[in-house]
Amino acid sequence: EKARWAAEAAAKLAARAREQERAHEAAAQRVVKQLADLLPVVAPTPYIRNKGIQVHTGVYTDKEGKTTCIPAFDVHGKQWTMQYIQEDSTKRFAKDSRKDGCFHPVGGLEALARAPALVISEGYATAATNAEVLGFATVAAFDSGNLAAVARALHETFPDKPVLILGDDDRQLDLTQGTNAGRVKAQEAAQAVGGKALLPIFAPGENAYPAGLLPITPQRY
Repeated sequence: EKARWAAEAAAKLAARAREQERAHEAAAQRVVKQLADLLPVVAPTPYIRNKGIQVHTGVYTDKEGKTTCIPAFDVHGKQWTMQYIQEDSTKRFAKDSRKDGCFHPVGGLEALARAPALVISEGYATAATNAEVLGFATVAAFDSGNLAAVARALHETFPDKPVLILGDDDRQLDLTQGTNAGRVKAQEAAQAVGGKALLPIFAPGENAYPAGLLPITPQRY
């Protein structure tokens, strides 16, 4: 009886996995078609302007130039999803799409292959800032929970490149909720690939701000 239950559970899991794969593939085809109707960003979108970053190739917008659309790829260059960032910085991904292990290479996949190191961070703005400072392509994993999957996929593709995880320091959450996902996930991702996790350094004055009222300043590593 236990063996029958185990077999039925395994069959249900396999069926759910197949259904998810079909949904992911359908979403991938949908976002690729959508990309053809978007425009490459030339003038800064509201999000890019608010973040104070440069316009990099590979990012798109709508005809009004308001929404920032950031394609996400796997290590083989297949686009699986798209991140949409509205004028108020609200973010969402394409419905039913795959994000796990997908990333956006600031500068492009070819430039990433030439980069001396794999520098991975969470959001696009942070990755773009890092690329501008370092002078070579960097990677946006989109959120802390995706750092390890992206790091493993890229490390397997480029095993000779050192891996640096430039994580977020969610210290305001540490003070209010007792957890710091940015720090923890960055350290876990670095450990998974034998890399190094680097976290922002705050000036003494910045530490004086109450939780939730931290000044919006560029992250320094």
